[in-house]
Amino acid sequence: MALALVFAALIAVLAAFQLALALGAPWGRFAWGGQHPGVLPRRYRIGSVVSLLIYGVMALIALDRSGVVDVVPAAVSAVAMWVVFGMLALGTVMNAASRSRPERFTMTPAALVLAALALVVALVGPVRAFTGMVLDTGDGPVFCTIVMDSYPPQCGDPRPVAGWDWDAVDHDHSGATRWGDYRFSGVLEGGVVTLVGEVAAT
Repeated sequence: MALALVFAALIAVLAAFQLALALGAPWGRFAWGGQHPGVLPRRYRIGSVVSLLIYGVMALIALDRSGVVDVVPAAVSAVAMWVVFGMLALGTVMNAASRSRPERFTMTPAALVLAALALVVALVGPVRAFTGMVLDTGDGPVFCTIVMDSYPPQCGDPRPVAGWDWDAVDHDHSGATRWGDYRFSGVLEGGVVTLVGEVAAT
């Protein structure tokens, strides 16, 4: 999640730069191959507006992929994040090949850092923080989004938890049912929570 926020912050900086270009800032030597060192011609300024919109979509995809927001299905953001990585990797190569020295030495490192962050976000997936009850009636552990007041407790809208080890955590039990309240991080995809890192009892 933190890396996605860093990614979005860096994208916001580039988006602000493109907005400035679109509004007439004389920084053309840092963009579009440095063909127009001062104020960009109208068609390039329109291109900067388009770039601004693309950056916004990239940031949204990264935030969705990491679980900060939930805008599109997980399968869509998973594929889209790889597209974002590919675009930024290509952008790194194109900036490195620019005839403009200022563009090469500013935009190439920026694109490279963004591509690296995009790769990590694409690989890690939507890591989220979970706090609540994990319960196992014998069919495997589930995270309870709703807890029904009974003994032993019952789960409403359960999410299966992969990678859970009851031997590694303190828990209550009654017959075959085991449960406890915990705080942990996990990747939620396809309705299944895959455990990431340590589990803490609450």
